[in-house]
Amino acid sequence: MTEPDEDTTIKEPPRQAAVIFAELLGITELYAGAGDAAALQAITACHDRLEQAASPAKARVLKRIGPRLMLLAESADVAARAAVAMQAAASQLPAAAGGKPGLGIGFHYGRVIQNDDDVFGDTVNLAARLVEKAARGQILLVADTAEQVGSLYRRSIRRLLSVQLKGIDQELGLCEMVWRADEPATFYPLTADAEPPARVKLKLKYRGTKLVLKRIVEAVSLGRDPQCKVVIDDEHASRHHCTIQRRRDRFVLVDKSTNGTFVTIEGEQELALRRDEITLRKSGWICFGQSRSAGGDAMEFICD
Repeated sequence: MTEPDEDTTIKEPPRQAAVIFAELLGITELYAGAGDAAALQAITACHDRLEQAASPAKARVLKRIGPRLMLLAESADVAARAAVAMQAAASQLPAAAGGKPGLGIGFHYGRVIQNDDDVFGDTVNLAARLVEKAARGQILLVADTAEQVGSLYRRSIRRLLSVQLKGIDQELGLCEMVWRADEPATFYPLTADAEPPARVKLKLKYRGTKLVLKRIVEAVSLGRDPQCKVVIDDEHASRHHCTIQRRRDRFVLVDKSTNGTFVTIEGEQELALRRDEITLRKSGWICFGQSRSAGGDAMEFICD
């Protein structure tokens, strides 16, 4: 939705604003466990809580689109404040029959075209792409927007990697706003590039295919889609199942799947990820859509 329909009259000139998308995660499990009526009621209640949390920050909800809220804020700083408030509210959401919903947020500051209670343009599209990448508990933005965030919240922004988002021609510097009080305080300020990251690498082995990740901004996509870097030949895997991203001196697996990603670190119990992430350590196995003990197709990893 980059431009309004031809017969739509634009009542306001283009202006600068921040567009926020907040998406409830775990909705498939909620519908499966609670049933359609109860799940819809729970989603509406969650949206009400999130809207109430964003209101004091002066971010206005424009739309409810399925599991998503679309909000508008006058600045990147207001968007950051609203995003943190919504994540804090989401952490207090009650568990339902299908499990406790999570929240992913993406926001972008830039030029928007507004018509009544809707906005259009590349800023909207980029914010929508960011929320698609956001895992449970994550707030994503790009470096250009991070530069517009005030000092209070800017101190909690760390670089992730450079990515090329769907429909965007150039690579963008992806950043994450850390809002949890108990998050390890390993921040990488936007201007702090003097100290090079450690030399680390990750080896992946899957069905005779071997891959080594070591570049600073390297990421790899895994799934059934032929366009993925590693194509997973397993009916339990999603088309775009997960990604493995390098964040400075560590490699992080981010689940984006329907059935979950199962990670076993050698000597430890298997963990089931659903729209969540884990730092890969030592060595172990990754399974797609089902547990390794249930015969899941396993990828071996080794961290050096």
